[in-house]
Amino acid sequence: MNNRSAMYEKGDLPELALEDCNMILDKDMNHTKARSRKLRILEILKRWEDALVEVCAIQLLYMKANRNNFRAGLPVPPPPVPQSKMEEILGEILPAEVAKYTEKLKSGKNRSLPSSYTILQLLKSYSGYNAWMAEAARDGPVKKITSEIPEATDTESTATRATCLMKRGRRYVFDKEYELATNDFEEAYKLVKSSDLVKELMEGDSYARLLEWTGMVRHWHYDLEAALACYQECADLEPTNVDLLVKQAGVQMDGGKHEEAMKLFDVAGGLDPTAVDVMLHRSNLLMLQGKPDQAKTDLERCVQLRPNHVMARLRLASILAATNDQDGATRQLDMAEQEDPKSSEVQSYRGELFFTQGKMEEARIQFEKAIELEPSNPTPYVNAAMALLNTPVAPGQLPDAPAIMDLLEKAIDKDPQFAAAYMQLGQLALGTATDLAAAREVITLYDRGLENCRSPEEIKELCSMRVLAVAQVEAANMLKMETFNMQ
Repeated sequence: MNNRSAMYEKGDLPELALEDCNMILDKDMNHTKARSRKLRILEILKRWEDALVEVCAIQLLYMKANRNNFRAGLPVPPPPVPQSKMEEILGEILPAEVAKYTEKLKSGKNRSLPSSYTILQLLKSYSGYNAWMAEAARDGPVKKITSEIPEATDTESTATRATCLMKRGRRYVFDKEYELATNDFEEAYKLVKSSDLVKELMEGDSYARLLEWTGMVRHWHYDLEAALACYQECADLEPTNVDLLVKQAGVQMDGGKHEEAMKLFDVAGGLDPTAVDVMLHRSNLLMLQGKPDQAKTDLERCVQLRPNHVMARLRLASILAATNDQDGATRQLDMAEQEDPKSSEVQSYRGELFFTQGKMEEARIQFEKAIELEPSNPTPYVNAAMALLNTPVAPGQLPDAPAIMDLLEKAIDKDPQFAAAYMQLGQLALGTATDLAAAREVITLYDRGLENCRSPEEIKELCSMRVLAVAQVEAANMLKMETFNMQ
């Protein structure tokens, strides 16, 4: 390295110092010292994306130079750039990237519904689900309700049409036709929202139920502000309805507003200290807040009040397993299976318990049972993939990457919004990519995952993976490498 470059770097002419570094690298792209100085200059200029590419280039050169020692398991010198430097630069890049996707998420525009399996699990998390479906069954099949829907020619017929659309939407939920249900609830809401008289003429509590269901389908579509507006209007009609407070808290949680959610749970718990829905959903929030002991207390109280609550027992089992109470976790799973022997979630949780114990073969068997019981559940596909990935193999052999990737692709097929599947598939595909074209396909995969993310936490993690993958591909391309896979 020449002294002029160092002088420029210390003075007010970092661009000239950068030019000197580039001139050296044009002649010798493997010049590690020039790359290290270029990295410092890029940081001075706050050109963070370029700095990350340079870090990746230095790492690739280090891996290439020590490849044989890595393969033979021999000692290697420490890397020229510590991992902390990459994390520091990522920290400068990520906020703007995350904000871009988060704003799109908050807008709720043109967002597809979650998978049918996901929606059904959410519905079943409310103790009122069976009563809602009983009402839908009493209303009769869609064909019957449709024959009773009048045209909206006056106030009375408009109220009747809105009532019938609400009932048909609820029946569509019963039939698991969630997009059709959304259409009916939204149409009914449009008919009544500007006329107090129409609202008053709707049958019984149909208007309140329309508001509640419209809030739910808007939440499914991640239109959070619109969902809250419906729930609040319904709460004005039914101020002591604990279910509405729990649903509002769920919307606030998805929006990252944890304090607002906890206040709603506190109000709901004050109205009904025995409301198991409050305990179940509040336990989720407490886990997000890093308070497993309080979450455990809620779940223990929940199963005490309602011993047949499968979902509460599964979540309690998960907390017990995380605190190394394997026997307690197993007891909860046994009781959950007694209540619902055909639950894929029970088998999946059993597999996860084996996984934490390092029993990969037993874990994989449980995950396969879960897939067989409910093929639409994406979770056991990812879990089975992780069990395969972590199953010990003979010396000189590698895990069955094609089989693992096939399971992860199936999980995405079952639920295109399942972020964990994108993360695991991307990491594996990137690690096994034999050329840069394959690596670029991973970036496309991350793009698809980000389009479907449903939480700020998922966005942040996927964004980090995408930014790093882009930098790695650009670094390999800059170094004229055909791949950055050093296997």
